[in-house]
Order: sequence, then structure tokens, then C-alpha cells
Amino acid sequence: MTILNAFLDKTIIFSFDKSGFIRHKKYFQEDLMQKNITGKVALVTGGTSGIGEEAAHTLSQLGAKVFVTGRNESKGKLFEENNSHSKFVSLDMAKWSELNKFCEQCENLDYIVLNAGSMPDQIVLNEFGVESQCASQLLGHYFLILKLKELGKLNPQARIVWVSSGGMYLKSLDLDALFRNVNYDKVATYANVKRAQVTLVEELAHEKEWDEYKIFCMHPGWVGTAGLLDALPVFSKLMKNKLRNTYQGADTILWLLLTNENADTIESGGFYFDRKKVSPYLSTRYIPSMEIRKSLLTEINKYRLKF
Repeated sequence: MTILNAFLDKTIIFSFDKSGFIRHKKYFQEDLMQKNITGKVALVTGGTSGIGEEAAHTLSQLGAKVFVTGRNESKGKLFEENNSHSKFVSLDMAKWSELNKFCEQCENLDYIVLNAGSMPDQIVLNEFGVESQCASQLLGHYFLILKLKELGKLNPQARIVWVSSGGMYLKSLDLDALFRNVNYDKVATYANVKRAQVTLVEELAHEKEWDEYKIFCMHPGWVGTAGLLDALPVFSKLMKNKLRNTYQGADTILWLLLTNENADTIESGGFYFDRKKVSPYLSTRYIPSMEIRKSLLTEINKYRLKF
């Protein structure tokens, strides 16, 4: 990569935006649209709109049987109508009581995209009193893959991609705000939950029970979705035509699921952006200590008992 490219990446703006993807794409080695994954089974949470819908649509195009989950029945049915080999399942990731039933009825999976997410303006608590962003995007997704594994529903070498956000780069992991969210702010909460996802994926990669699978975290850059416009209208309007489209945002998700070029070397637990392993930390001060990492796992396991 040239000195100019390296400089532009350091600016963040010209890396996370559409121009960053166009520059990075010049170095991509694989044409994902040439893949044939007939016979594979995929699950995409939050797959009825935005990046999740794009990933699910492409997987369906390439021949996979795709299950998408979401809370909007009308969007789900529309997705089914427009995509062959697909099925919509109504599921709220924050409602843990629904997860067991879903997992028991789910088919064996080769690919999982943990994408569901939203930013409520006001704090919303789930049935166990957990703030909804944490309950769905962090705990709900973890409990989902854990239950699927326990039920033998993950095929050997299944690949699991957690969709994080570049918004977590300026956030240190705050466990008190994560699990005892007294002063709720939707953007700060979102960034904290996304930071927690990165940390959890790093820790899962060290656990022997996940050795049989590949687990990754990634961020898609700045993507122009209806969800972004609703959550951050000022930022969306300011960036206007600089935002990536949903296919550009979904590209690294699909690459992590389908790539053969680094099948033995892509690193479980790694953090990826535009088909490249990158650091999720701008500086060492954002790296969670071992004590914080252990506390995160301890807190998660407390809720695991309720699930």
C-alpha cells in the first residue's frame, strides 16, 4: 500500500467513508460473487434491512439457504418474497425467553452473522432488567451462539461474524455503564456495547470450547442506512454522498464467511476492516486490562444462568 493510502487511512474520514472502500478494493484478491455455496446454511440476525439484508441477500444469491431474524414482520415477509432459499423468523434478540425455542428449531448452520442492533432514544429494559442494546447486541448474540453450540447446531468449522462499529474506537470498555446503565445516552451506550463485543470475541478465541469454529469481529465503515439516518441524522446529512452503500458495508462480512485465500490463516478473535486484520485500539489506553476482561466474562456468566 502506498504512502498516500497509509496517510489517508490515518485520517479515518477517508478510510471509513466510500472513498476508503474504493481505494482498499484495489487490493482485494477474490471475487466473492463467483462463489458457489449451494448446500450451506446461514443465519443473519437483523437481516431485513441495511447491511444485514445485503449480506443475507448475497448469501442467498450464491446458493445458501438463509434464515434472517428481525422484529418487523412486514419487512421479513418482503425479504422472503424477494430472496430464494430464504426464511424469516420473528425474533427480538433482547427477549432471551425466545432464544431457546429458536435455537431448538434452527437447522445446523455453516455461517452466522450477528448483526441485529438499534439505538433507542430512551432506555429500554428487557425482562431481566438489562438495557436493550446490551441485552440484544452483546448478551443476546452470545447466548444465541452458545445455545446453538450446546445443541450441536454449529457445523464443523462454522464461521461466526460479529458486526461491530468504528464508533467504538473512541470508547474504553465501561462495565458499570454496560450492566448498570444509570445515565443512558444512546450513542455512548452503542459505542460501549460495540467495544464489549470486540473484547468478548477476543476472549472467546482463547477458550477451548470454541476451537472448532472461526469467530471474528469487524466494522463496516460508515454506511448510509435508514438506521444510521434515524440514529444520527446530523452525521448522516453532513456526510451525504460520502457514506458507503450497503454492499460496500457488507463486503468484509461476506469475505470472512467465504474466503479461501486465507482459510488457514485468518485469525479467530481478530478484528477486520475492508478484508484486512486491523487493531481495534487507537492507543494502548483503550485496551481492557485482564481484570476488566475477567469481570466482563463474570458478569456475562451471571446472566447466562438466567438464560
